[in-house]
Amino acid sequence: MTNNSLNIKQRTKNSSYSILFCAMIIFQIIAYGSYSILVHLCEKNGTITFSSVIMNFIIEFIKLLFSLHAFICLKRIHLNKIQIFLWFKQSILYSIPAILYFLNNNLAVHIQIHMDPTSYQILSNFKIFTTAILYRLIMKKRLIKQQWFALILLFFGGLTYSLGTFKSSSFISKTITNSTIIMRETYIRPLGIPMIVIYCTLSGLAGVYNEWILKRNYRESLHLQNIFLYTYGTIFNLIPAISMMIANSKTTNHLNLFHGFTFYTWLIVITQVLNGLIMSVQVNYNEPLCQERKTQFYNKVKLIESSLQENCSSFSTT
Repeated sequence: MTNNSLNIKQRTKNSSYSILFCAMIIFQIIAYGSYSILVHLCEKNGTITFSSVIMNFIIEFIKLLFSLHAFICLKRIHLNKIQIFLWFKQSILYSIPAILYFLNNNLAVHIQIHMDPTSYQILSNFKIFTTAILYRLIMKKRLIKQQWFALILLFFGGLTYSLGTFKSSSFISKTITNSTIIMRETYIRPLGIPMIVIYCTLSGLAGVYNEWILKRNYRESLHLQNIFLYTYGTIFNLIPAISMMIANSKTTNHLNLFHGFTFYTWLIVITQVLNGLIMSVQVNYNEPLCQERKTQFYNKVKLIESSLQENCSSFSTT
């Protein structure tokens, strides 16, 4: 009876973990799939209404607060000069992925001006390709022939799509009109191609390097490692955020941290904070290549969401 009870408890515990993991994956799919659409909903007259560095500063700062709270609650801290110095020395490694994420997260916002949400999601699948290559170079993990073949198909598939939707003009019309409807057009502006290449490269490098650090310090508290990463992320975004606030204050005559923020901007903040915290847990147990493979599911969700957005905001009867 005792063994049966233990087995039942273990199965129940495993089932709970499985349900929780599935719920986290579903939320990440929604978060990634809705990101581009939410940014486009903040677009006005061809520009993003909010400052990307201020938004990312808020995201990093909130994640830092969550990590600090978890670390303090779960571990007794005895601060002294030696401990602070050791933490500072240990944290320096995390400045590299932090600056990569800083560049990548801000670039992800400004890419949206240069392509539609569907094109962004399809081309961002290149992260799988760059992550696999960098994982092979940095982590020295070999890929089997089927994986190389899949990566080649992914590369040429994205290349074919980008050539098909590429627009040579820096200004293009976003609508196609016929006798009955006006619908949103898929497009990629000239600057969008190099931006998405840089974005995917930085994303892959940041993911692989971050996992290398986490696995290297696997005995260290996950919350402490997050504190290191989010502290640097907060600092890197804070410096340009202050500059943006000062610049905005000269034109609006008052200092407003949330200048240009809308309801959709706050949705981005909430989803990205939760997504970042979930990702930090998963990265300890999953290879970054597996993480990027989930983009295939995000792509399907993104296409559905893009279609819904177009039906709501871009279709009108004449």
